[in-house]
Amino acid sequence: MEWITEAQKALQQLEISPEQAVKVGDIALRPTSSPLTTVDKIFNAEMDALTIASGADYKKTMYRDALKNGLYEFIKSREWYVNITAHTGMHPELLRKYITRQVIQLCPITPHWAEHIWKTVMSSPDSIMDARWPTDLPSDPDYVTIAIGDYIRKVVKSARDTEAALQRRTKKTEHSHNSNTSKTLDIFVAQEFPKWQEEVIAVLKTGYDSANKKFDKKKILAELSTSGALQNKKVMPFAQKMQQQVGQFSVKALHRAVEFSETSVLSDIQNYLKSTMGYTTVNVVNLASCVSLDPKQAKAAESAVPGKPSFLIYSH
Repeated sequence: MEWITEAQKALQQLEISPEQAVKVGDIALRPTSSPLTTVDKIFNAEMDALTIASGADYKKTMYRDALKNGLYEFIKSREWYVNITAHTGMHPELLRKYITRQVIQLCPITPHWAEHIWKTVMSSPDSIMDARWPTDLPSDPDYVTIAIGDYIRKVVKSARDTEAALQRRTKKTEHSHNSNTSKTLDIFVAQEFPKWQEEVIAVLKTGYDSANKKFDKKKILAELSTSGALQNKKVMPFAQKMQQQVGQFSVKALHRAVEFSETSVLSDIQNYLKSTMGYTTVNVVNLASCVSLDPKQAKAAESAVPGKPSFLIYSH
């Protein structure tokens, strides 16, 4: 059976992964009484969402999906959390929650390993077979908090891509990696979308047939032409891109409001960006309240939209 093959693969990974999952000797921990940070809340929300998903998978006897959510994605979330909290330390309660959830989720497939971890690491006097599925799960995943986690991952990747592109353009990688050179990262956060984009979104909304889940392309083209929007060469590529996203993610793609404070989230990860990417200074610039920008900053800020900040990296 297919799930047996998947279980065998999981067992092979368990030769390393679970030991890493419960190893705390080289992991920095904060005091138990410390309040939960934004990053803590993200990890907690991801654990809840994955536990909910793996529980549903088990009920439907979809063992491969249960392994994906209860093992692989669980470990991936933990590795991200360990990395991003390297300078502050993990919250002990979340680490304990992670190990407990990991063991319970894997018990149906790896009972002997689960029993071993349950008694030797968790110091439980009872058998794992007496444990019950977590009862502290929310009724639904915290999608907003999970979205913040996705946002942070995308911002970090975009910042790295921006620096890599800068290095390729200048062809001065040795200089850019000089330990004596101070690097500054400016992150520009926009509160509003460009007016022309909002106009296109409005036209797309009126041209969308929710019953048939299709766009009336003739109507959309006619409205864009009548309004004069097509004089902007960016309009048609943007309209086509948004239609593709609707086809991929549903009509919700047209509702682009960001449900959290980007500036607050970015301020929370400033130290992480400094330590992992070698920046001396990280500035989070809210374009809605920014008084003035120099020409380079103004140019870099042009591409910022809500949910997708832009970047300027410079050495001094």
